[in-house]
Amino acid sequence: MRQRNNGKTFHLTVSHFKILETIKCLNDMHKYSTPKGVNNILTGKFDAETRQFASFQTFGTLISFHGRKICSYILNMVRRGYLAYIYDEKTDGMYLYITEKGEEELFAFQKKHKDEYKKKTPKSKPEIVEL
Repeated sequence: MRQRNNGKTFHLTVSHFKILETIKCLNDMHKYSTPKGVNNILTGKFDAETRQFASFQTFGTLISFHGRKICSYILNMVRRGYLAYIYDEKTDGMYLYITEKGEEELFAFQKKHKDEYKKKTPKSKPEIVEL
């Protein structure tokens, strides 16, 4: 989807769709996340909070992204109406949910692209080697 905003063209990339899909999967489970939580899932951070989402198709698929980049993508999608925030009184926090517009775009993307995302694992290399 391309959208003009202040003379600039915006289009959703595969990375945007991974974010949308992650948030939709969470919302389908009646769970809502902060941008940092979405970042933890997409970068494959395996801890007590994210362990239950390791089966998500998008878990660990954006390991090369830094938190600021994912947050920037999320902010752009909030500004364009694909995502929105919901307030939780118990935690006094704002959490993400996918809007109808976001779901429509995600559905159209998934219809065209039936491939699964490739999960990535960080490559570890030794700090000391013998040459």
